[in-house]
Amino acid sequence: MKSSLVIDIGNTSTSLGVYCEGRITCVQRTESSNPALTLKTVPERAVVASVNPEMNARWERFLKEMGVESISQISHLTDIGVAVSYPKPENIGADRLANACEAVASCGAPVVVCDFGTALTFDIVKKDEGYAGGIICPGLPLMFDYLSEKTALLPHIKPTKTSRVIGKSTEEAMCIGARIGYRGMVREILADLSKELGSEMNICATGGFATWVLSEFDHHIFFDPNLTLKGIGRMGATAEHG
Repeated sequence: MKSSLVIDIGNTSTSLGVYCEGRITCVQRTESSNPALTLKTVPERAVVASVNPEMNARWERFLKEMGVESISQISHLTDIGVAVSYPKPENIGADRLANACEAVASCGAPVVVCDFGTALTFDIVKKDEGYAGGIICPGLPLMFDYLSEKTALLPHIKPTKTSRVIGKSTEEAMCIGARIGYRGMVREILADLSKELGSEMNICATGGFATWVLSEFDHHIFFDPNLTLKGIGRMGATAEHG
């Protein structure tokens, strides 16, 4: 099976990798507005999921300059392996469809996919309805950005690990607040979803802050940092052979 370049174009950053038979290699990240590729050998085919339409033409030009011959975009019209009961599937982000596709392939349904990025998204796939909808919350980066931008004295920080419950510095107090408060929000959402989906509910998580938030949860959680890229590759392979 030939490999494909898989690309997840986000609002601020873009993730890339090489997909072949369910595996992702050569993962790299770059700014969405500044296409870059460090592969020694570039696959002839690229599969793209984008939530930043303004960048699509720029990336297409860049990929053609790099020697990519075939470029396909995944969308709500691409088969994700399960039914889609969401009323307006054209409004679902391509990255979220890719997440759902790969989560079902990896964990089965019912499954909740938690993607911890700039925004925190939950995508729900039911056994009988397929992709049923989701939940969107502010992500951890937005929380820290907001605290820094809207206050005079709070610094701009990144999440760091701490076992304390009471902060001994401003930075530590902010991290504790985010860790405990954010985890509480996630726990409540998953608890309500468990009531909706039942005890068979699987949880699949991805994104840079997934392990930071979910590391101490009691529920078994399947972590995959490359879930979106794998889903893009799987959807692209299905489209190619469909």
